[in-house]
Amino acid sequence: MEWYWWVLIVVGVVALGYLKLKIFNKMIKKPKNKEHHDED
Repeated sequence: MEWYWWVLIVVGVVALGYLKLKIFNKMIKKPKNKEHHDED
């Protein structure tokens, strides 16, 4: 494969990982409060 394919793949993977982390953190922050409240 040409070098630019590797660059595109790396950029895509990093972008997907970043988006997943942002969404994951948003989803985790809200339920965590409820779960923590239920445990108390």
